[in-house]
Amino acid sequence: MKYTYCLDVRYFLKLNLTSIIHRQRTPFENTLTITWSILAFAILASNLFLLGIICSKRASQANSNILIASLCTANVLYVIFYILPAKIIIIGNSVHPIVNIYCQLLSSVILFAFMCCINFHICAVSLEKFLAVTSPFWYNHVDRCKSTIVASILVLCWILPIVVAFIPLIIGWWRICPNFCSLSESLENRKLSLQAWHIFWSILTFLLPAIITVTLYIRIFLAAKGYVTRVQSAVQTSNLSIPSSFHSSWKAIKTVMIIVGVYLVLQMPYNIYQIINIIDKSLTRKLRGYYVRDWLFYFASWNSVASPIIYGYFKRNLRNRIASVILKRHSASERPRTV
Repeated sequence: MKYTYCLDVRYFLKLNLTSIIHRQRTPFENTLTITWSILAFAILASNLFLLGIICSKRASQANSNILIASLCTANVLYVIFYILPAKIIIIGNSVHPIVNIYCQLLSSVILFAFMCCINFHICAVSLEKFLAVTSPFWYNHVDRCKSTIVASILVLCWILPIVVAFIPLIIGWWRICPNFCSLSESLENRKLSLQAWHIFWSILTFLLPAIITVTLYIRIFLAAKGYVTRVQSAVQTSNLSIPSSFHSSWKAIKTVMIIVGVYLVLQMPYNIYQIINIIDKSLTRKLRGYYVRDWLFYFASWNSVASPIIYGYFKRNLRNRIASVILKRHSASERPRTV
């Protein structure tokens, strides 16, 4: 199988073209570094705080919270292994093969794996919520089965994205070039294979998780809304008192609307742009000068900040734990010091 030529940094250095390694940053790259640094700090702060809340107390380590903790871990690793080297440090060509290999994998394998992993976790949280709302009796009486299900879901959320991300390398569409930050591509059906991979990328990283998440949350919404309607009609006809579960069901409706709304608002614009770019690049060529793709991707990455905040606020046990930690620290700071 024939491939595109693998360039070599050492050849350019022999020609005294040191700019191939020590490239001066553009003003746009400097702006990106600042904006992505703000985002990285926000992701680390929100996710590490919620992760600490879940890990600090045994009572907070329920199965649903373990899924959220795993999501927070994925968000933190996304900052360390992608945002930091790709958007803040901006690694490029190097005389060290390991740096070149990592640089090649950043925008293809590593980005794909983390986008899949994060969105799969959001699907997993929605699935757990769906089972808890639609089948509460079964869900609350199968603790051993629940642990097995959660463990299987976590393995799927972590292993599947990593395996799928390496498929183009496994089947020979790409080949790693150790001496330059550029993958070598197979010349056989090159354009067709690239289009197929990017369509598959869009389906697996957004379209499939979005369909699953929205479908499950719509079912949750309908179940909660049906319960609210039944309670309201019973209260009006029989003059009964409103049960406490009525308020939790109504809260579930609002939670669903916020989670789905924020997820779609942040993720959809970037992925629609990606699909349009795959189908017809002439439609997006005029927008390249405005860096629309970069800003849409930056906007989509804020989902890693929004998700822990939403889940931490709308889960009662986590919210109560966060409130107790804040109140404890506030009371400790106001306590008069004794000499």
